[in-house]
Amino acid sequence: MRSFLAALCLSLVALPAAGAEDPFTVTGVEIDATAGNALEAQTQAMRQGQRDAARRLIERITLAEDRIGTPLDMQPRVTEAGETVSGFALDDAIIAEMISGLEIHSEQRSATRYLAELDVGFHRRSVGRVLDAYGVPYVESQSRPVLVLPVFESETGFRLWESNPWRAAWREQNFDHALTPMFTPEAGSVTPRQALELDEAALRGLAAEHGVNRIAVLRAGERGGQRRFGGYLVEIAGDGTMAVETWGPETVYGDWTDGARRFVRDREQAWKVQSIVRDRQLTELRVTVLYSGLPEWRQLQQALARASLVQNAQLDALSRDGARMTVNYRGAFEQLVSELAERGAALEEHPGLGWVVLSAR
Repeated sequence: MRSFLAALCLSLVALPAAGAEDPFTVTGVEIDATAGNALEAQTQAMRQGQRDAARRLIERITLAEDRIGTPLDMQPRVTEAGETVSGFALDDAIIAEMISGLEIHSEQRSATRYLAELDVGFHRRSVGRVLDAYGVPYVESQSRPVLVLPVFESETGFRLWESNPWRAAWREQNFDHALTPMFTPEAGSVTPRQALELDEAALRGLAAEHGVNRIAVLRAGERGGQRRFGGYLVEIAGDGTMAVETWGPETVYGDWTDGARRFVRDREQAWKVQSIVRDRQLTELRVTVLYSGLPEWRQLQQALARASLVQNAQLDALSRDGARMTVNYRGAFEQLVSELAERGAALEEHPGLGWVVLSAR
């Protein structure tokens, strides 16, 4: 107990302001414990909250099939004695070492009960060391954010901005820290019809207004007591052309908030399958970075430096409109291309120059 309280005290530091790219923060962890006195109740609740946060983080950044046979497996298992025990057997002391800080919200307490909500931040390197120790590959970075347009089909017609329970379900949840971050604007000029008809001018204008190039148009409705939703995933290229992928429809088991979470989990799963790194060996690649000015050079330099697959990006030569760099990266080459694209940089082969990095078109 004394060692856990020491770890807990170290963890009770303010969570640093999280940037847009922070899948190592878990928010909204509800805790509730009853014990013989207030201190014991708080200690039990905090221990369980940190454990729940660690479980959610591991589920977020790894695939279930890679966790099988390790203490990180979430599925119940049978011991040699024939006893069924719950999954996720990671030691509490290890979890405490992984945590960088936490924030407590909505705190309530009595003489024997403690309730609150936690936001928990984790050290990337500490988490990585634990996953590497068990041989579990993981995803370190997020995809580009997606703007969600939740259109609700009511008895009187389609709704988007007003009197829309589907939109309310998205607005009341925070998906900033998901592997595939998503958000719904407070308001907009796009009409339900424009959204459902994928009006190119309207969607391009909305994307430009919010600085995104991906929009999910999700139509939902309820008939015969059954909730369903489906729609389109729209990606807008630099030249304004749109690529459209159809999703669903799917049945919602629960309320509309469950439907929103299901969609995010589905996209996270697809992102993990695409981006998870299994080859930890470093590969060296020499690239030429092409730019038209200092702002573009800084943007491309940051894209390389912040890519989770890039271990080192060394500047070899610099001129007014180009730079030579040596990049050391992990994973498959195709994964590097994909991650840089998520950061607004294209990695392409150029006659005479070899591999070049330039702003995505």
